[in-house]
Amino acid sequence: MAYATEDATPLSIWGRGDEGTIEGISGANQLAARLREIGAMPGVPVRVLRVGSTVVIQVGSSRFCLRKTDAACIKGMKAA
Repeated sequence: MAYATEDATPLSIWGRGDEGTIEGISGANQLAARLREIGAMPGVPVRVLRVGSTVVIQVGSSRFCLRKTDAACIKGMKAA
């Protein structure tokens, strides 16, 4: 399991259109494994497409809809 750096923030609080890099994933091993399966792992670019009760993210050329609680487990550094 990868842990986020101090300055990383959860994707659940990012805004629409925010882009950055995944720094780490926290939470249950099963959730972390599922997120890795879809390509959400440290070092990978990520973009938030939509926020609300769910969060739509883009990882590579794929888009995924996550529960806000699951998106909170993904920590990232926003691009400057």
